[in-house]
Amino acid sequence: MKIPRTTEPETGTPLVAAKLRVPAADSYGLVRLDAVMSRLWGRRLGLLVAPAGSGKTTLLARFASSAGVPVAWYRCESWDLSSGQLLRHLAEAFAPVIGEGRDWPTVEDAVFDLERSTAPRLLLVIDDAHAIDGTPAARTLERLVDYAPSSLLTVIASRTQPGFNLSRLRVSGALAEITGDDLRFRSWEVENLFRDFYQQPLPPVELAELARRTEGWAAGLQLFHLATAGKALDERRRILRSLGGGSRLVREYLARNVLDELPALLRAFLLDTCVLGRLNGPICDRFLNRDDSERLLQELERRQVFTGAIGDGGDYRYHEVLRSHLEHVLVREGGEHALGIRYGAAGRVLEQFAAIPEALHAYCRAQEWDEVDRLLGNNGAQLAGHSGVWIDALPPAVLEHDPWLLLASARRHRAEGRWQTAVTAYQKAEAGLTGADVIETCRRERLALSLWLSPSTTPATDTAGLLRLATIRDPLAIRAQAAARSGSSDALVAGVASLLAGEVAQARQWLTSAAAGDAEDALSVAARVGAALASLLEGADGAAAELARAVEDADSRGQGFIARLGRA
Repeated sequence: MKIPRTTEPETGTPLVAAKLRVPAADSYGLVRLDAVMSRLWGRRLGLLVAPAGSGKTTLLARFASSAGVPVAWYRCESWDLSSGQLLRHLAEAFAPVIGEGRDWPTVEDAVFDLERSTAPRLLLVIDDAHAIDGTPAARTLERLVDYAPSSLLTVIASRTQPGFNLSRLRVSGALAEITGDDLRFRSWEVENLFRDFYQQPLPPVELAELARRTEGWAAGLQLFHLATAGKALDERRRILRSLGGGSRLVREYLARNVLDELPALLRAFLLDTCVLGRLNGPICDRFLNRDDSERLLQELERRQVFTGAIGDGGDYRYHEVLRSHLEHVLVREGGEHALGIRYGAAGRVLEQFAAIPEALHAYCRAQEWDEVDRLLGNNGAQLAGHSGVWIDALPPAVLEHDPWLLLASARRHRAEGRWQTAVTAYQKAEAGLTGADVIETCRRERLALSLWLSPSTTPATDTAGLLRLATIRDPLAIRAQAAARSGSSDALVAGVASLLAGEVAQARQWLTSAAAGDAEDALSVAARVGAALASLLEGADGAAAELARAVEDADSRGQGFIARLGRA
């Protein structure tokens, strides 16, 4: 297709009109993100930094189309290196505001014209800013942000953090930052996307698998839709299983938009370390026999190459879609046997660094079943206490034959609201476990779920039983019973009972107290959602944002059922 061009009359420098055109905003919009964008007004700079395919351009196009102010749009490309090239394009983009034929040789000229504008608000959008990182054009853009009139909001989208003096903008409150995690589709948003926008509702199991495999990556969801539109259910499931490595659309996207843009050293490092479920400098150095892994991991994170930090301890992990693609490349180059050898070596290194769930997954992929049995025998109780998404990646045969993994799986199903499946897993775990204490814990957790699945069952008087009682009889009496006891779980019961009785102020006090416990504990997560809901019902300032944060926290901690309750 021929790209329309115009020519600036005085200098003859070509201007590419397509780079100044606001993209169509006909995509699915997330209310959560629209609210985030609306809060950019009043700042000097809004900064979106996220990997390729995260939906940055889509979000900016929606924001620009609904802003109701004059908008100048500029999409950077790798040959836009000079200050003059940037300023000439920006002058053309602002022509409807400042007039046709204006010449901006310097930033000062641009600021002079923008200050003369009578528009109370102006919006400048710079897309793909990573293409000019480290060039004179980027330094000119930074100066423009610094000197621009207060009426101008500049929003920059980039795959990497720009080399601006961002700390000064943060301190002054002039900067608003939006990250890749902000752009990630939450589980309920994936459900709404396919049901309301694509008109292709997904069954719950398929929906959960898609959310896990894509981790809410916008391009992955779109590519899955394109590959499965009009397909039968069995074919959709086959495509879902191959979404990372086997999908041609995903392979082409990652190759062209992510891997081909990396230096050879970083590409090789990604490929060599994709079998490690947890990465940090020491783990990668030991695995690869090198001494610069920490620097390389930091560079991958800076470039937003689907590399995310785990906590604040310097650990990282690769996005599942990228990891699956890299694994597919290893199989194509060396075969399944060579991949199994790599996974076995990875398992031994991960175990040395006490990354037990990741080591278990590596041994399973290596089919080193003696090592799997040994690891489970030594660390079963520890693994059962970590019921995160790692459990979903283990082979079903391993899950079905180890009681500790069945217990972890039951807790994972419980957290996601798959309660009947959880009860079945609890029953299998009880049959295989040894030790009176753990069997009793397993039985107690199973019975607590059964209360909600079998209304005729007489509730017990523990936390789950009291919560059930509060929903079927006098909640104030249940609150009094819970209030007479101590502990965060009793405070949770008292808070929920107060909510059911309509005593919102009392509910907020009890739930706030319950939320002060262990941040990782499911009861504390539920209490934070409940306290935020009570604040919302009271009409407290900022309550809606507080509830949104609590729901986000529940979702990020793998408590999908609690997150869905908060969204109801």
